[in-house]
Amino acid sequence: MTYNDFNFDLFGDYKQPNIDSSLKLPLCLVLDNSGSMSIRTKSTRGSIVKIDELNSNVEKLINYIKNDPKASKICDLCIITFGGRVNLVTDYNLVENISPFRLVAGGNTPLGEAVGLAIDLLNKRRDHYIENGIEHYKPIMLIMSDGEPTDSYIESARRCSEKVSRKELKVYPVGIGTDFREDILQEFSPLINPKRITDMAGFVRLFELLSRSTSNPTDDSIDKWFNEDI
Repeated sequence: MTYNDFNFDLFGDYKQPNIDSSLKLPLCLVLDNSGSMSIRTKSTRGSIVKIDELNSNVEKLINYIKNDPKASKICDLCIITFGGRVNLVTDYNLVENISPFRLVAGGNTPLGEAVGLAIDLLNKRRDHYIENGIEHYKPIMLIMSDGEPTDSYIESARRCSEKVSRKELKVYPVGIGTDFREDILQEFSPLINPKRITDMAGFVRLFELLSRSTSNPTDDSIDKWFNEDI
């Protein structure tokens, strides 16, 4: 997957800006791999198991970042999953150092614990930047879930929301399928409404826009997409 594989015609005129590649963009993916992710999702071309589509698009995102000259220097990637238990797939790292992995669906949905870990790791990473004189763009957290949390999430939602309100973090909450709790995801994101994804086209567009933001952190196409009517 390379920069040219993405169809940026979907997003209007696009000009690659001059981005300071000495700055870092911390990007944290908080991904639901609970048992309900084993259900099939519809598509105009048929259907596919939700966890398979998630795996495919995360792989494309990582490959894009690896192969884009700017994104590979800027992006500092962290991946956390929650399905039965919370798992740190990788702490903040350059994508070239991230080993291939595949998520398996199973268990309950400890969303609060996963987001709490994401915030803790982000705080630790920002301390690392400060101690080493590394400047960074505003961190991005992508939260993806297809169901309702099975743990106590309120404190993590409060911490996350406060960071967003203080402009220390951008959160993009994504509901997969039709049975997620939109009101709960909204508690993690006071400025951007949850976006519903019900088919493969939605997955593809989300990760295209997220890929674009890793090479141009000032681009707001993903914000505009989230603000569209669902």
